[in-house]
Amino acid sequence: MMIVVLFASAIIIFLLGAPMAVALGLSSILYILLAGIPANIILQRLFSGIDVTALMAIPFFILAGNLMLTGGLAHRLIRFANSLVGGLTGGLAIVTVLACMFFAAISGSAVATAAALGTILIPAMVKRGYDKGFATSIVSTASPLGVIIPPSVTLIIYGSITNTSIKELYFAGIPAGILIGIALIVVAYFMAKKYGYLGEQKPFDFKDVFSSFPHAIWSLGTPIIMVGGVFGGIFTPTESAVVAVAYAILIGMFVHKELKIKDLIPIFFNSAKTTGTIMFIIANAALFAYVLTIENIPQKVVGSLLAVSENPMIILLIINLILLIAGTVMETIAIIVVMVPLFMPVIHMMGMDPVVFGIIVIINTAIGMATPPFGVSLLTAMSVGDIGMEKIFKKIALPILASIVVLFMITYFPKLIMLPLN
Repeated sequence: MMIVVLFASAIIIFLLGAPMAVALGLSSILYILLAGIPANIILQRLFSGIDVTALMAIPFFILAGNLMLTGGLAHRLIRFANSLVGGLTGGLAIVTVLACMFFAAISGSAVATAAALGTILIPAMVKRGYDKGFATSIVSTASPLGVIIPPSVTLIIYGSITNTSIKELYFAGIPAGILIGIALIVVAYFMAKKYGYLGEQKPFDFKDVFSSFPHAIWSLGTPIIMVGGVFGGIFTPTESAVVAVAYAILIGMFVHKELKIKDLIPIFFNSAKTTGTIMFIIANAALFAYVLTIENIPQKVVGSLLAVSENPMIILLIINLILLIAGTVMETIAIIVVMVPLFMPVIHMMGMDPVVFGIIVIINTAIGMATPPFGVSLLTAMSVGDIGMEKIFKKIALPILASIVVLFMITYFPKLIMLPLN
């Protein structure tokens, strides 16, 4: 009976318009009070949910991304990407995917990527003759690469709650993000060919590449510090994020000269707000996960999945479908904190590498971000592009399908992303 109260109250609160984090927290508090559990456990669990050393990296990653965004990063990355592939059929759409991949490795945020690059690239594609629905769909589906390609806040959160090596997650996240990026580029090329979206009417010129690269090199140095430092054993993820903040300030102020002292206060303020939002989600989701543990929900999930089939391929198919659906209505962090502990016993029982499962979870949530009607990167790109859902619905189907195909390739052929670890 109590479990019905938990889920029913969470659903009702969510449908009333409250954020998912609030719905999870309030329903958990209601359960605890009605079950007669000491109320002080609420604060204990909320605090313990965010009292994790690895999570200290999150505010610095967010701050580094905001500093690089204000420091003129996006324009330089786009110019460099355009020099590489701008002349191809659908060149500007391909540039969008590449720019999202570059920016993802710096911002680590799908929403930031969609907002920053969408503001520039959606109008540019429309001006070049692209359909606005197509342009918005490319930004919507490519911007979630920010949660897959390291440094990724979501990879850090997954690693912290499952005690999985963040370094190994970073190693696996790079090929996973590249595979999805390639799939989106292929789709963009063939869709552009179908609709007649041509590239720049000039041949490839190494001079353009060499002239644009020096302007982008300082920006590209950020992911080298943030990720390369971790791979090389020079920094922990948190230390690499702190170094990246210092690097971003120096480059923005003294190299690009677009970051001013007056910009720092709003950047710090906005970064603090974003960090607070993420920590609030993690804390409330952790409280909800605690209640699920009391009700032995993880054990029941294991039993239910095994009752359907003991075939690992079927079980993974079911888990993927659940995560894909959840990704369209729940925050990514809430999914990781609440649902991952439910599935981990099944994953351990099947002998699956938690690194592979982590990438599978993150890709599912990334696809959910771009999936109508509630995907956050989709809604952000639609807002930037000033376009309605009905005009983007058909254009976004193929890019999402391509991402799902890559998801199942990684699910059933994990060596595709584990080669760097072998």
